[in-house]
This record gives sequence, structure tokens and C-alpha cells, in this order.
Amino acid sequence: MATEALISWNAPEHFHVEKRPDWYWAVGIVTLTLAAVCFILGSIIPGIFVLVAAVALVLHASTAPRNIYHEVNDRGLIIDNILYPFLTLDSFWIPHDDPIPKIIVKSRKTFMPYIVIFIDEVDPEEVREVLLRYIAETEHHESILKHILEWFGF
Repeated sequence: MATEALISWNAPEHFHVEKRPDWYWAVGIVTLTLAAVCFILGSIIPGIFVLVAAVALVLHASTAPRNIYHEVNDRGLIIDNILYPFLTLDSFWIPHDDPIPKIIVKSRKTFMPYIVIFIDEVDPEEVREVLLRYIAETEHHESILKHILEWFGF
């Protein structure tokens, strides 16, 4: 049974920061140092893992994010064709002091406690009014680890 979207928008899947060449050099130096230490200590598999992980990190960091479809309907949040039912969501928060408008949704799932959704093309206050019909508004903050990783350019 299809339900009608109460509000919908397209937004990037994550915030993208263009990397300067010195960022790539730093990742390369740290990666080669860690891999060399692993190889010297006789840990071949962890050394290979470090190299493969660094390649994956660089490839992911250098690609621009996709614009994905977001929707709020009477059943839940739809993010890139994945439904997050309101029954599995605890609360939400829209930080007003952040220069990039986004929603931080607290989930009841163990391995995905917070969902961060960027708001683009629509007024954050409209999204707030729609979400208030279904879930509570509670102040949430992104983890300190996320802020540290953003500071390093990830």
C-alpha cells in the first residue's frame, strides 16, 4: 500500500570536503609507515589490511557524494528507497546553530543509533512540523568522533 509523501527533498548523502594534495600525502605516509611496521614485525595480513583500507579510504574520500531522495510520509522516513518506520525511531533534532541544515534522528537500533540527514531544497521548519506529528523532538548531538574525523578531512 503506497502512501503519499508529506514532504520530500533531494540532498547529498554526506558532506563533502575537497581534499588538498597534502591530505593525500599525509594518508600515504601514515599508511606506508603502518604497513612497514606490520611487515617488519611479521604481521603480513594486518599490513595488507592497512594498505587495502587506505586505498578504499582514498577512493571514497575523493568521490563526490550522490544526491539522494528523502521523504517523510505517515509510515516513516524514506532515505534512498529505504524505509525507517517511525516505530523504530525514538526522536529527532534539527540543530539551529549548524551552518548546514540537517536532522539528527535517534534510532532504537543498536548498530545505527543516529541517522544524520541533510536538508536541502526545503525549509527545516517545515520538516520539523511534519516530524513532530510522529516522533518526539529531543536535543541530540553528533558524536565527538564524527567531529574529529571532519577536522581531519574525512
